[in-house]
Amino acid sequence: MISDALLRRFDLNGPRYTSYPTADRFSSLVGPADYASALSAVKSPASLYIHIPFCRSLCYYCACNKIVTKSNSAANDYLSHLEREIELIAKNAPSLELVQIAFGGGTPNFFSIAQFESLFRALTKHAHLDPNREQSIEIDPRYLSDGYMESLRALGFNRVSFGVQDFDEGVQKLIHRSQSFEQTRAAVAAAREASFSSVSFDLVYGLPLQSRDSFAATLERTLSLEPDRVALFNYAHIPERFKAQRRIPSESLPSIEERVSLFLYAAERLVDAGYVAIGLDHFARPRDPLAQAAADASLRRNFQGYSTHAKTQLIGIGVSAISQLNELFAQNSADLDVYQTRIGRGELATHRGIALTFDDRVRASVIEKLMCHGALHWSEIAAEFSIDAKSYFARELTSLQRLEQDGVVSLTPDTARVTDNGRLLLRAVAMVFDAYRDQPRPTQATSAEPEATPIRFSRIA
Repeated sequence: MISDALLRRFDLNGPRYTSYPTADRFSSLVGPADYASALSAVKSPASLYIHIPFCRSLCYYCACNKIVTKSNSAANDYLSHLEREIELIAKNAPSLELVQIAFGGGTPNFFSIAQFESLFRALTKHAHLDPNREQSIEIDPRYLSDGYMESLRALGFNRVSFGVQDFDEGVQKLIHRSQSFEQTRAAVAAAREASFSSVSFDLVYGLPLQSRDSFAATLERTLSLEPDRVALFNYAHIPERFKAQRRIPSESLPSIEERVSLFLYAAERLVDAGYVAIGLDHFARPRDPLAQAAADASLRRNFQGYSTHAKTQLIGIGVSAISQLNELFAQNSADLDVYQTRIGRGELATHRGIALTFDDRVRASVIEKLMCHGALHWSEIAAEFSIDAKSYFARELTSLQRLEQDGVVSLTPDTARVTDNGRLLLRAVAMVFDAYRDQPRPTQATSAEPEATPIRFSRIA
């Protein structure tokens, strides 16, 4: 077990490392021309992420880019801009082959089936969709109509992730998300009846009023529905950045010791139930592709989180979406009006990004290996980048030696491995290799948009 003293030492903020460099290092030095050039160099199969920002109601805990509305016309307007952006991307990447498509939000099932059909007509017109592709969507079970899952399956969707967070009614009331167990059970049944190959649940620990007993009850209800994957996210309470979180009383939140206890209990219970622990916070059944990717070392981590598609480049479309390709990260404007104005003018909506240096690429590989597999082999890093890895990271090795004394990592002449107890502090280990950690962040202002709110990270444990 990790001591309370060590936990308090690491009671600090840090990135989740869905990328390196992290998004707070993006600047307006990267723009549409850079993104267009990177798109033109895409030769291999790619993954596509489509962001649908609309939600019908506000969840107080949420830190996603979202727009709360009930307006169908807003969705139609946004759909037309997504279709136009697909056309713009295809002009720069005319032979695009998609092996993975993911819809996130917001609430992707804000879109009607007719709107999805229109979007897929645009996709099939401008890109080749691999018939064996993985196609996933995030679904809010509270807004799921009869026949919706069957219609999605007919469009090629085969993976679904249901937002659950917590089944406890008291917790749900404080986070403003009332969702009954029956609603979730019905959504899972609809997905199974429609022959979705994978059903995932998103759970969140560290929410207000959560206790060991209440979260244990949520876990048992979760297990009764037999999801193929479970994501166990740490609640990021950043009220200075997300206004809705100010409605959650700070005194109702668990302490760091209580948060850690919730995670450790949940992780143990899921493993006991037959799930494989993967990376930072994911669990999957042994035959699930995510568990298989972890076993054969093909697991990736990108802006979608953990991914089974090694070496595929990621193209993001929609407001705030991020692309990761050809050693360039490029993000669309997070302002809906700006995004739609630029797309409407026939321009790519890239607002900011970063071009990776050699050092960025080395560190990105190291951090991804840690986040996916909890281990480094210096010989592999040396071979991948033609460097003396241990000399290159001499300063970082000194920090790892201190973490070894704390029982967080285990070192051998060729390996650095995160211990079972240290898994909870995986982000802290990754931070050792973050060269930007103590550097000032770039200014995000441009003539088109006001300066963004400074990015603040969540607690690492």
